[in-house]
Parts: sequence; C-alpha cells; structure tokens
Amino acid sequence: MPDEVVVLSVFRHALNVQIFIKMHRSDYAERQLRVMQQIDEDHTLTQLANAWLNLAVGGSKIQEAYLIFQDFSEKYPMTGLILNGKADAKDPETLANLVVCSLHLGKSSSRYLSQLKLTHPEHILVKRASSAEDSFERAVQSVA
Repeated sequence: MPDEVVVLSVFRHALNVQIFIKMHRSDYAERQLRVMQQIDEDHTLTQLANAWLNLAVGGSKIQEAYLIFQDFSEKYPMTGLILNGKADAKDPETLANLVVCSLHLGKSSSRYLSQLKLTHPEHILVKRASSAEDSFERAVQSVA
C-alpha cells in the first residue's frame, strides 16, 4: 500500500477505536485495533490506539498503556497527552484530571476528589468544589 493510503487507513481505524471506546464497546475497539496492527503495528497511531484501549479496559492493561506512553516520552517531546497517559496517581493535577474525566464519563468522581482533598487541600479544584458545596447549602437553606 502507498504511504498515504496506509496513513488514512490507520487514521480511520484509530478514530473507530476512539468511538467504540466512548460507546463502552471495547470488544469492537479491539477488532479495529487488530486491523490497525495488521496494517502497521509500529505506526504511532496504532500504538496510541492500543494505549487508549488498554486504559479503557483497565486492570493489568494499565501497565501496558503506561509502557506505551513511556515509549512515546522517549521518542517524542513531552506533551500533555503523553504526560497524562503515564501520570502518577498521587499527583494533584492527575487527580484533578481524573475527577473531571470521571464526571465527563458519567462515573463517580468521589474517590479521586476525596483523595485530592486529603492530599492537596489547597488545590484550586478542591477550593472550587468546596465553594460550590457551600453555595448549594445556602441555596437549600434559603428555600427550606
């Protein structure tokens, strides 16, 4: 296949992987990833899609995703995506990102927010959440 066709094909399948992950259909995303690996296993998008899928599946796959992002950090300049992909779960910005991502995905963020409150009580997200809770309580009291 000519290079342009390979890139477009890999890009299309990577987009499909992302869509299926958003739909919580990791089985379909895995099929798309297998097609990508047959086209070009070493392509950056194939590796990135593999990391996305590993993060979505979770469990022992998290370590595999970390290693992919680690490999990216050695090959390419550091970006937010690479750093967040291999982030330390104790880092305040990682915890804040986990809170926001959980909320965006409709999942409970209480675990991450509690951890952020305990370890970094001065973080801006903790302050804003506390302020919102206080405002809500005042609103409830004014209606009651």
